[in-house]
Amino acid sequence: MKAENGVRPNAAPLPTRSISLPFTFTVPTHEYRSLPIPGLEGTKMGDCFVAVTALPEELDNFMEVNPRVPNRTQKGVLSGPVIKGITETMIENPEDMAIKNQGIYLLVEDATFTRATGGNGQLSITLADPLRHGIVNGGHTYAAIRDAIDNADEIERANIARAYVRVHILQGIEDLKVAEIAEGLNRSKQVDDPSLANLQGHFDKIREVMAGTVGEQAIAYHQGADGDIYIVEVLVFLQMFNRERFDRKKHPHYLYSRTKSALEFYQKDFETRPSPLDILVPKLPEILELGDMIQRETPPAAKRIGFEFGRMKAGKNRVGAKTNKNIPLPFLNASMNHRVPKGWLYPMLAAFRANVSWDLRQSKFEWKVPLKKLVPAVIDDLIRVCVTEHRDNNLQPDKVGKRESTYVQCYDKVQLYLLESGESGVD
Repeated sequence: MKAENGVRPNAAPLPTRSISLPFTFTVPTHEYRSLPIPGLEGTKMGDCFVAVTALPEELDNFMEVNPRVPNRTQKGVLSGPVIKGITETMIENPEDMAIKNQGIYLLVEDATFTRATGGNGQLSITLADPLRHGIVNGGHTYAAIRDAIDNADEIERANIARAYVRVHILQGIEDLKVAEIAEGLNRSKQVDDPSLANLQGHFDKIREVMAGTVGEQAIAYHQGADGDIYIVEVLVFLQMFNRERFDRKKHPHYLYSRTKSALEFYQKDFETRPSPLDILVPKLPEILELGDMIQRETPPAAKRIGFEFGRMKAGKNRVGAKTNKNIPLPFLNASMNHRVPKGWLYPMLAAFRANVSWDLRQSKFEWKVPLKKLVPAVIDDLIRVCVTEHRDNNLQPDKVGKRESTYVQCYDKVQLYLLESGESGVD
C-alpha cells in the first residue's frame, strides 16, 4: 500500500474529527494477556475485556485497514442484521455482550499494561498511522457501539455501560499481512473478494483513471461503500471489451449470471504481462458512459419500433413503474424514469466490442467509429433483438441476458453497420 502525504491513493476520506498522531488512549481493564505470535518474529497478540463506553470515538479515524465498512442507509443510518443484533444485546442483555460478540481486532504501534491498586489495571494503546493501525476486524461491532451510545436514552445508556467487548491487540504486524488478516478473521460475515482486492491496491489504476471524470463518485470499491455501481459490475463492463478473451466467435454471455468470473479474469490479467488491463482501463470512462448512453436511448428506441418498454416487467415491477423514477445515469450526469434491465443492457453493451480496433502487443485500443455517432445508428436494431427475444420468444429479461444467441445477434448488428459504412469491421 503506497502512501503519499500520509494518504493511501485508494483510501476513502477520513472522518473530519481531527486528531494528533501518534494517538494514544488508555482503557481500564481487569486483566491483559499478551503472547508472541509463533513464526512471526517481533509480533505479539493480546486480549482483554473493555467496557464499550471506554472505547474512544477517535477510533473512527482508524478504519482504513478494514476492507469492509458497515452498511448505512442514504440518511446515514446503520443498517443490517449484524448491527441490529449487537445493538439489541447491548441494550437488552448487556452482560451477554462479552460472550456473544467475537470482539474488535486492533492493529497497534504499542500496547502497555500497568496494574493499579485493587486488582484493576490500565491498558495504554498507541496508534501511529491510519494506514497501518486501527480496526482491522470488528468494524460493525465498533460502529454499533458508537451508534448505540450516541442515540441511547438515559435508561438505555445505563444498560450499555454494563456491556463489555473483547479487544484483540495485534502488535508488530507488517503491512503486507493486513489483507490476509482481514480475509481470515470473522468468518461469520466474510469479507468479499472485491473488497480484499481493493485493500491490496488492485483497483488503484481504475481510481486513477476515473479521477476527475463524470461519475467518479458513483463506483463503490468495497462492501458498504457509497456508490450506485459496485466494482464487480465495472469489471464485467471491462471484460466485455477484452478482445484477448472475447471476439466475434466467443461472447461474454455467462458473465450475466457469473459476475464473479469478471473479478477472476481481472485478477489474472492483473498478473500477466503484457496485460489487457493496460489498454482496457484507460478506456473505462468511455465504456461506462457508453453503458449509460445505451440505457438512456432504450425507451425512445423501443417506442420507435412499436414496443411499450415501460410496461415490460423485470422481476415483480414494470420497468416504467413509479418506483423506477429518477434512475441515475451517473456517467452522463443525468437520470431517467425507466430501469433498463441488465438482461438487455449486457448484450447490447457487449456488442460494441465489434467497434474496437485491438492490438495488445502494440498497446492499441481504438474505437473504429465514435460512440456518439455509432449508438444512434445501431440502437434501434439492438433493441429490436431484445424485443424479439422477449415478445416473440416469451423470454423475461434475465433469460435474454443469459442467452449466447442474444449476444451474437447484437454483435452482428454492430458489425453489419461497420461493414456497410465502410469501416474495417472484420475481426
